[in-house]
Amino acid sequence: MVLGERVLGERVLGERVLGERVLMGKKSNKAERNDESRRTLVGTIGSAARAEVDERGAVSPIDNAWSLDWWIGGDDRWHVPARESSVRQSAVESAPVLETLVHVPNGNIIQRVYGVSGAAGLIVVDIQNRSPGAVVIAFTIKGSVSKPVRSVSLDGTTLVIDGTPALVLPFAPSRWFVSSAGELPAIDAVVEGLAKTGPFPSSEDSNGLEVVIMYPLAHAARMRIALALGEEWPDAVALAELPSADDAARGWLALLDRATRVVLPDQRLMDRVMLSRSQVLLNADGGPVEVAALEDWGFDSEAEYAWHGLRLMDRRKARRRPIATEVAASIETPEGAFLVVPSWPSAPSEFLVALRQGLVCDTEDGVALLSVFPSEWYGQPVEVHAAPTRHGLVSFALRWHGSRPALLWEVTGAAEGLVVTAPGLDSQWSSRELSGDALLSEPVNPPISQ
Repeated sequence: MVLGERVLGERVLGERVLGERVLMGKKSNKAERNDESRRTLVGTIGSAARAEVDERGAVSPIDNAWSLDWWIGGDDRWHVPARESSVRQSAVESAPVLETLVHVPNGNIIQRVYGVSGAAGLIVVDIQNRSPGAVVIAFTIKGSVSKPVRSVSLDGTTLVIDGTPALVLPFAPSRWFVSSAGELPAIDAVVEGLAKTGPFPSSEDSNGLEVVIMYPLAHAARMRIALALGEEWPDAVALAELPSADDAARGWLALLDRATRVVLPDQRLMDRVMLSRSQVLLNADGGPVEVAALEDWGFDSEAEYAWHGLRLMDRRKARRRPIATEVAASIETPEGAFLVVPSWPSAPSEFLVALRQGLVCDTEDGVALLSVFPSEWYGQPVEVHAAPTRHGLVSFALRWHGSRPALLWEVTGAAEGLVVTAPGLDSQWSSRELSGDALLSEPVNPPISQ
């Protein structure tokens, strides 16, 4: 790609992708926002095998109606993450590697879910026992009301659901339970000690099945299973030899590091940027806002691929961006020129588009740096590296000399005469230099706490 050339062509300035929703999330459906916040995509680039992990560690393949949940049998009782108050979840290295921690007596059980590359399309579920006693891990598989699980069988160490390979297991389960619709719920059967031993049976029921498979997990031990979501049968998968969660996280960090990079004062916001970029990459076949986010953050090949999958109307939406003055006007600024960070949109793609426009935004005759500036960032350094615009790649660094902001910038691939501004910091400053540094005026309305 020629430096400075945009995948989606020149921006239609003064128009919005989805109106206020992109900048503020004000018009987003509340239920949709909540759903976005509860689920995280896992998978790998180049594979259609992807799954969602909810905030309690339940895993749902994107293109399947069944879901995988988990329970923990301890010395005291059964711990069901979906019902426990002690569940904590985080993203390892802010990558799509989800770690869910459940407290049990005197320790924790840690689950990690992540994708690994390969034709089998594996999503690994890795569980480690960090408690002093042995536990039992129960995996539950069930369908939805509209698409129940109608058949289940075991082929070697592969659990087959409705004739399709679904789970790769380390070995046949030590105990199991299969219930049909209308029968005793699986969780009640397990709690009451009704789980069965012996060979796992093939079962069918057109009204739906719920399946539980159980494995012992000793102190300090770990085990893995994997969702098989690829197009090929998962033959001879050595679960123990698959990449670790840390390996997967490092791979994602290397991938994300090749695109636009930012350094922000708020670590939580940095973590969100990292995770949101991976979420948009995993949802690259989404809508126009996903395409816009990919392009804005320098994932040109992925943006180009996704662009070809859009309808004509969606392509028009993806081309649009607000100009810098609209960015500032459309975001709540109760402290004058400063932005309150919690007002960012919740959906990953909308958040990335809004943040990028606040950091680097096309104007009628150039680029605006920091069109909005959060009060929380006052006195703190900010960096942006290789942000693509219709004029070229923009990089800048913000430093402070006392109460005055010092700006260093560079625009590569741009024509002479480009106007660089920083309206969120100093509305009177501008430069026609493609690179340079400047000491800006002290902000008019600095935070009182400073």
